[in-house]
Amino acid sequence: MDRFEDYNHIADRLADHARSGTTDSAPGVMRMPASYYLDPALWTLEVERIFKRLPLLLAFTGELRQPGRYKATKVVGVPVVMIRGRDGVVRAFMNVCRHRGARVMEEGSGKSVRMVCPYHAWAYDDRGSLVKVADPDKFGDFDVDGEGLTELPCAEVAGMILVSLTPGAVIDVDAWLGGFREELEKLEMDKWEVVASQQLETANWKLAHDGYVDGYHIASLHPKTIAVFSQSNVLTYDAFGPHQRIGFAHHDILPVTGKPAAERKLNDGLTVIRTLFPHVSLAVRHGEGGVVSQLFPGDRHDRSVTTQVFLAAKAPETEEEKAMFDARTKLLHDVVKYEDYATVDGVQEGLASGAIPDVIFGRNEVGNQRLHQWIAYYSRASQDPADQPTL
Repeated sequence: MDRFEDYNHIADRLADHARSGTTDSAPGVMRMPASYYLDPALWTLEVERIFKRLPLLLAFTGELRQPGRYKATKVVGVPVVMIRGRDGVVRAFMNVCRHRGARVMEEGSGKSVRMVCPYHAWAYDDRGSLVKVADPDKFGDFDVDGEGLTELPCAEVAGMILVSLTPGAVIDVDAWLGGFREELEKLEMDKWEVVASQQLETANWKLAHDGYVDGYHIASLHPKTIAVFSQSNVLTYDAFGPHQRIGFAHHDILPVTGKPAAERKLNDGLTVIRTLFPHVSLAVRHGEGGVVSQLFPGDRHDRSVTTQVFLAAKAPETEEEKAMFDARTKLLHDVVKYEDYATVDGVQEGLASGAIPDVIFGRNEVGNQRLHQWIAYYSRASQDPADQPTL
């Protein structure tokens, strides 16, 4: 099924729901204890067993397109540097100098032939090998072989750089993404450029994530923004293992789907949001770009950090295009910060007050139910494929 047929299929499902007053649904209502969002010990398990083991989206092909381009960041306390080698391969390393543990590259991005630690000028090549010790005669007898940066598992797929924070682990892209790989490759993100990024802070990472898979709140929380074009509580959900594709119906879904298939345009009548487990929401459109939200746990159980990355198939050039782009980035920042995350901060306080024993997910909140079932699965000490969620 090509992308046009796929989108038309999603649009037809949404139109059926809009006509009948229904939405994709789970078998029943699900409850989670309030402590699920409050327990520091559980949060620690999630950091160790999910964010430090599973592949994480840490960069985009557009950020590291040329040899020597690098990006240094910190994820759940782990310093990471990614660099594209002269052989065209992107590699990831712990951004920790073998000498005394200093950051080799300051956080940010740029281009460099070598990675040189600012503390004592030890230098590493694009494969992480130690190639220079400053003042070697004075330093003493030391063999640089095998003394390079600690490499992290890294894979480039569908315009994304996936990294595991566990040295020695293996990223099997096909096993991890399954059918979702084809879904992501259709977007052609490898051709897109990163135009801007911005960060927001809010409550527990799971509370933040809840809003990205939930279309139940659109009319009530976003009456003057998202609800202007999108219907509330009319959604389709498709699962690709722990990853999801969510279709949101626009107000014009019925007239759009009333046209012959050949007259429809891609993206008409709906928005498709894809979530890459455990921490990414991709609100992007074929052939255009959009915003990718990366959710990371903060420095304690009740805080998280979201990075909004804006990608474009064609970077804005004219003053008018730049003004429109700036307005869109501001809108998405403000909607998330002042509508979604302001509410989420209140939820964190409400749960911490002890006022309610649990939270409730309705049958219509399929994305939330599925998300938390997979979080529970990967939070275990070990995973048996036979025990994977089936919702």
